[in-house]
Amino acid sequence: MYFGVDIEPYGDDYPGQFLQADLISPFTSQHRDSSETNLPFSGTIADVAWVSWPCTAYSSLSATHYGSKEAALEENPRIPDAFREWLLDNHAHYVLENVPRATAIGDLDANCRVNGLAFGEPYSMTRHFETTFDVPDAYIQGNPDLAIDTRGDQSVKELAEAKGVPDSWSGRKQDVRSAIPWQYVWWILGHCPAIEIPIPKTKNRSVAEWGDGVGHYLRYPSDRLGGTDHTADDELSSGPRGEVR
Repeated sequence: MYFGVDIEPYGDDYPGQFLQADLISPFTSQHRDSSETNLPFSGTIADVAWVSWPCTAYSSLSATHYGSKEAALEENPRIPDAFREWLLDNHAHYVLENVPRATAIGDLDANCRVNGLAFGEPYSMTRHFETTFDVPDAYIQGNPDLAIDTRGDQSVKELAEAKGVPDSWSGRKQDVRSAIPWQYVWWILGHCPAIEIPIPKTKNRSVAEWGDGVGHYLRYPSDRLGGTDHTADDELSSGPRGEVR
């Protein structure tokens, strides 16, 4: 079973169970005194949590909108260690996804980068991932045939077809642009030891050829998560829920 959580009402589009809730505000600087009891669920141990933290603090477009990169970081929620601690206390594994600049400034401890060219897709759309398990990069440099343009008048029809998003999204340009391609999801989760999912093939390379090619983008020491009860080298049990022991 899987379910999604978002502050926006995406229940009609989400393929599984959906809960509309805010998981970010209790961990931001504006709500430091908020208790985890304010969260919609607590104490539920999931096999893995996938988190696409809002990229507004890190996007190059935000720097233009807010006047500077520093202003964008100041005005938008950044990824805090308290959120990582909560993830580890409620999930056997987690995946944090964001744009490359989140890694560059040190907010994302990314160990893997992925782009569409690695899977033979016509777009690049590089994304970085911080995971609690090793994942090889799936990244190829090159010039994409299809650019992801953020201008309001750009047609997203070709991009929607390339990403395989529903036809009903055709009028929602930002949703089409920001949608994470299924190959990225399967590549990351296919390496998670808590679940079983097929690993998609990458262009001109097999999994074996990647060897131990785990990314090394600003990896933090094992104690970076502070006061959490779990550590980076916790072993997973063989039970159906993948509990940490």
